[in-house]
Amino acid sequence: MSVPTTSQTVVACGGYRFYCRNREEFERICEDVFGSHEYRFETRRRAPYIIDAGAHVGVATAYFKQHHPRARILALEANPVTFALLQENVSHNGFDDVHPMHAALAPEAGEITFYVAASDDEPGAWGDSAVQQPWHEGEDTMVVTAPAVTLSSLLTEPVDLVKLDIEGLETAVLQEAAPRLSLARRVILEFHGTDRNPGNDIETVLEVLRGAGLTPEIRQWGEVVQPDDIQRDEPYWLSIRAERLNPWQRVRRVTGFG
Repeated sequence: MSVPTTSQTVVACGGYRFYCRNREEFERICEDVFGSHEYRFETRRRAPYIIDAGAHVGVATAYFKQHHPRARILALEANPVTFALLQENVSHNGFDDVHPMHAALAPEAGEITFYVAASDDEPGAWGDSAVQQPWHEGEDTMVVTAPAVTLSSLLTEPVDLVKLDIEGLETAVLQEAAPRLSLARRVILEFHGTDRNPGNDIETVLEVLRGAGLTPEIRQWGEVVQPDDIQRDEPYWLSIRAERLNPWQRVRRVTGFG
């Protein structure tokens, strides 16, 4: 599958220029990443190592390079069309030390079925997924095969940030990587809940993160919530930021004090 050159659009975002397929979808992503700073993190390391899983066309990757110019980034994207755009954006924006990888994260390595948007006019590419979501129906959806790798296989050294936007495989991927998650200093993920995918369980995700020594914070609609207060509509989304905190930081995270 090749990138349809007639459908490419060049859009400015965060001081960079990106090739994308759907301008409306891209501008939403740009606002979330550069406007809301949803992936902002602080580190004293001059060259942090970041795993960007579900990199799409590279907006979060660009954000990381803007705030951490010496960062080393492994950017994974499963959709072959979107991956080609990711490669192009990494190249023409001159990002050093960024390695694009055509792969999905999965609980087992090999190949995985992936549901993608069949049309450039369908704003579903942001929701490309190995799990058939409610919007993956009808003529606007195409099924492709993508290479799959495990998160544990990538955790071969300390990682400053694992960013996961993997559309419904959060639980399975984190469970598989649990024995090696101690190498991650922080995890920022988008959790996708739906009755169609009951195996993706928020309580299990939190348990795995805590078991790795990370302290999670859940946000829904921009507000910090506790697990019992999550609005579990059909479907629902959560933003989870889990960090390796010292005792005082953990008290502040849990109580909101200070």
